Amino acid sequence: MKIATVTVTPVNVPFIAPIRWSGGANADWTRLIVEMRTDDGLVGLGETLGGSVTKALIDTEIAPMFLGEDPFNLERMLGKATFVPLYYGKAGYCAIAGLEVACWDLMGKAVNRPVCQLLGGRLREEIPFAAYLYYRNPDRAGRHAIATRDDILATARDYVARHGFDTIKYKGGVVGPDEEIATLRALRGAFPKHKLRYDPQAIYSPATAIRIGRAIEPLDLEYYEDPCWGNDAMARVRAKVAIPFASNMATIDLDSTAEALRLGSVDVVLGDIFEWGGITAIKKLQGVCETFQVNLNFHSAGELGIATAAYLHLAASVPALPHAADTHALELAGEVVKPGVIGLTPHGTMKVPTGPGLGVELDPELFAAAAEAYRRQGDLSVYAEDSTRKGTIPVKSMW
Repeated sequence: MKIATVTVTPVNVPFIAPIRWSGGANADWTRLIVEMRTDDGLVGLGETLGGSVTKALIDTEIAPMFLGEDPFNLERMLGKATFVPLYYGKAGYCAIAGLEVACWDLMGKAVNRPVCQLLGGRLREEIPFAAYLYYRNPDRAGRHAIATRDDILATARDYVARHGFDTIKYKGGVVGPDEEIATLRALRGAFPKHKLRYDPQAIYSPATAIRIGRAIEPLDLEYYEDPCWGNDAMARVRAKVAIPFASNMATIDLDSTAEALRLGSVDVVLGDIFEWGGITAIKKLQGVCETFQVNLNFHSAGELGIATAAYLHLAASVPALPHAADTHALELAGEVVKPGVIGLTPHGTMKVPTGPGLGVELDPELFAAAAEAYRRQGDLSVYAEDSTRKGTIPVKSMW
């Protein structure tokens, strides 16, 4: 079995309404769908972050390294791509990941086994997820805004009532430190027994991050995620705040994990299959976390069904899973895979697919509609101005 062709299709899928974060606001999101065909007729599916930049890297750099190879010889192909991220940064990792995940899908299909059984076994049937709370601007019809503390609390109650989440993640960095402290206090008052985590997405100065951290220490947070920029600043804050720290913005690959461990900047590493270069990289991270006794959890960046399936198989194979994973499932208003496999249960989990490979299939109509949306709109992957803070350009240490 040899990899014969690689086809990459950019797709745009809308959010229910524009989600607000420290870097702006996004109404829609671009992902790349990979279809990897072998010379004996199998098709492996992959998905990754990015638009035209990541697609160009795949088409010109990464796909030629995979073509003609046996998908089971994964380390050989990853070895060829070693230096791509050195020159192209995170886009390089995202490009590698799209094809790496497709190889896992092919391997599972070739032996008629789910991917989790190739990663160490199915240790759990369902994976817990956190309720993800964003502020939102209204959609084009003026609906679905989440603008106030009361809106945040109402959304949290709705999510918990519908899906039974026992963990709540508050995505901040947009309304100012004192308002966010008050909202966290209100969330703790409304949900005294739930796990609560806070992510201001690296927008605070270390001094402000310390002030906020000390103010919210009594709330017994599960963790404080990326309050400021970089492992050096994170370590300075962590030394003065008695809350576990998590990161996906300072701890962004295996090299920065070594730095984070040396500096003591992180207690929970939020591994990202796509931003780290694939499932193989996160399995290596799993070993690091076990060795140095830091917790492993998983980041979310608007995954569609293929990528979500990859996370579910990975999480099913990890022995220690102390935290509920992140997901944008309740923010997305579209999909590209056939329904019935990927979805939240009434008790805050998703079931691990049972079919061969990743266990999901493209839905031709949904896939075509998302591809057509990309042709109309172009790349929608990074910064879009937040209309609620019009004219505000986000910078490091903004507060």
